[in-house]
Amino acid sequence: MIQIVTDSMSDLTPEEADALGVKLLPLTVRFGEKEYREGFDISREEFFVRLRQATELPKTSCIPPNAYLEAFEEILRDPETEIIYIAGSSKISGSYQSALTAREMLDEPERVFLIDSLIAISGQALLVRMAAEKAKVYKSAEELSSFITLLRDHQRCFGQAEDLKYLVMGGRLSPLVAKVGTALSIKPMLKFEGGEILQAGLIRGRGKARSWYLEKLQQYPPRLDCPLVIAGCDCISDAEKLGEFFQSQKIELPPILCMGVGAVIGTHVGPGLLAVSWIERD
Repeated sequence: MIQIVTDSMSDLTPEEADALGVKLLPLTVRFGEKEYREGFDISREEFFVRLRQATELPKTSCIPPNAYLEAFEEILRDPETEIIYIAGSSKISGSYQSALTAREMLDEPERVFLIDSLIAISGQALLVRMAAEKAKVYKSAEELSSFITLLRDHQRCFGQAEDLKYLVMGGRLSPLVAKVGTALSIKPMLKFEGGEILQAGLIRGRGKARSWYLEKLQQYPPRLDCPLVIAGCDCISDAEKLGEFFQSQKIELPPILCMGVGAVIGTHVGPGLLAVSWIERD
């Protein structure tokens, strides 16, 4: 048996993870002195209400090695089970390094395979979904790990931030650029590249952003056997509308899935972010 494990940077809810047969480990978010396990101790609705009222960003923390060790040891009590852990990008979180530390402490580390997804949100969730699906087909974790790593190396993820104040509060955007952008309704387009979130351009409004996404889908045609995943940060209806727009276009696309965004990623990008992820064809 192959057990898939991931962290909450994937923005899968505990219920979604359970439905996939995936073990979900939470990062934490802290408002003042109060710390919450993402997805377990605070709902998304409550988190975004508090975030909108905050004068400074809450603090986020990676998963410590002891939490990984405990989770891995519990799963490995079954001598027939191997583990594949798909981590949020090591460039924006220390969780992958924590998992490496924990694996070195195991009696049988060879039964645990770690994958740095080099991404988060919809892109990480896409890899986790593919791993959960293929875990029923592949006979060894080593073979499945190689397959997921291949998908990772062909992933694309683009997004648009809506409320620029959160990028300013997190130091990702200068106050002057944010002020001008807000006044002119110009929003930064973002991309995951090399495991990091980088600016990919400036677009005025959601409508023009739709065409920009479409250009990217044509530039990097998606595999049809892997879903296209759209994540909306406290704006799931916008994600669904974008999916409907894609489906109305005369291009060949895989099935489209829409999902929400949780506390850890939401802290840094703010409400209104849309992120589109897919696996590019070879």
